[in-house]
Amino acid sequence: MSQKAPIELTDIHIIEQVKRGDIHAYSILVRRYEPSVRACLRVRLETAHEAEDLAQEAFILAYKKLEDFQSDCSFGAWLRGIAINLLRNYRRKHKLIAVGGHAELETLVNEHIDERFNEDNESAHLSNLKSCFNRLDQKMRLLLNEHYNLGFSVTELCTKYDERHSTMTMRLYRLRQKLKSCIDSKMRDLTQ
Repeated sequence: MSQKAPIELTDIHIIEQVKRGDIHAYSILVRRYEPSVRACLRVRLETAHEAEDLAQEAFILAYKKLEDFQSDCSFGAWLRGIAINLLRNYRRKHKLIAVGGHAELETLVNEHIDERFNEDNESAHLSNLKSCFNRLDQKMRLLLNEHYNLGFSVTELCTKYDERHSTMTMRLYRLRQKLKSCIDSKMRDLTQ
């Protein structure tokens, strides 16, 4: 065993010790490179937890592949390369899967409608929608009618009412929320 303090040992010297069976020497490499490997992963991942897990996995994999390490390379760069490859595999494994085309989406929407609505409650929803719609002031009813019934785009409504796009989309959103809240309240009253 060497008489030198761990901080004085070169990476190559430590790696040779590990290869000779001194597995405790590997902890020096872990302490030395853990911050840079974590930082390398952390800037590429959304959570610190994911970066921590992949960093640990990178050190384990590096230990297992230590025989493959070429001494003329930087151990830190080699280790970060392992971490980046693990990150690629992780992203591939956790990548969102597309649902499909319009036909599949339409089927999902129809299934959702079938689950939520039947002949009895559909007419109640429609009746409550009309009632809630009529509670809105005339300007808001006109706006909803122009957009959802007559087909005016948000851009056309912005031009007509001299409003910014964000203002108009927020107004339409709030009106939808107001109608939804009113309808939900009326539906709750029906079931009680």
